Amino acid sequence: MREFCTCGAKLPEDARFCHKCGKPQRDEPLLAGEPVAPPPPPLPAVPPQFPPIGFHNRIAVRIALLFGLLSLIMSGLLGQMVPAMFLIWLIVAGFLCVLLYRRRTGQRLSMLHGAHLGWICGLFVFAIVIVLFTVGVVSDPSALDKMREQLKEAQGSGVDVNQVVDALRTPSGIVFGLLGAFLLLTALPAFGGAIGAKILDRD
Repeated sequence: MREFCTCGAKLPEDARFCHKCGKPQRDEPLLAGEPVAPPPPPLPAVPPQFPPIGFHNRIAVRIALLFGLLSLIMSGLLGQMVPAMFLIWLIVAGFLCVLLYRRRTGQRLSMLHGAHLGWICGLFVFAIVIVLFTVGVVSDPSALDKMREQLKEAQGSGVDVNQVVDALRTPSGIVFGLLGAFLLLTALPAFGGAIGAKILDRD
C-alpha cells in the first residue's frame, strides 16, 4: 500500500482515496450489474373480431331489423305514388345493411356475406308483413276484398286479380302465396346486399 499520495498527502492505512485530492489509491474491480432486459415491443393492434354474419352476430341482426323496418316505412309512405317502390326499397335496404355494417365494424364483406346480411333483412320484412297481414285479415274479414280493389287500381299487367285473391282463401293458395312472398321478400334484399358488398369492396 502507498503511504503518500502523488499530491504529497500522507495516506491512512487501507485508504481507497486520498483525503486531500480525492485520487483513487487502488484499482477496484468493477461490479458487473445484471443486464437490463429491453422493454418488450408493443403488441400489434388486433382489430376486434366479430362473429360471422348470422343471428349470433348482434350487430348484423340489429342492422338488418333496422333497415327492414325502414324499407316498410318508406314503402308505405311512397308506395302510393310509385307502386314498385316497395320492391326498390327492398334492394336498397340490403345495400344499406352492408354499408352500415362496414362502417360500424370496419370489416369488408364478401358478396356471399353481403347477400346473407341482406337475406336476414328480408327475413325480418317477411315476418313483419305476415304478422301485419294476419292481424289485418283477422280484425277485418273484408280485408281481402279491400286488397282486391287496391290491386285492381294498381293493376298494370294481365294478371287476374280476382283469381289471385280468391286463391288466398284456399290452403294451397295460402301455402303458395307464403312461399312466393318469402322468396320475393328475401331475394331482393339479398341481391342488394351482394351488390353493396361488391361495390364497397372497391374502396
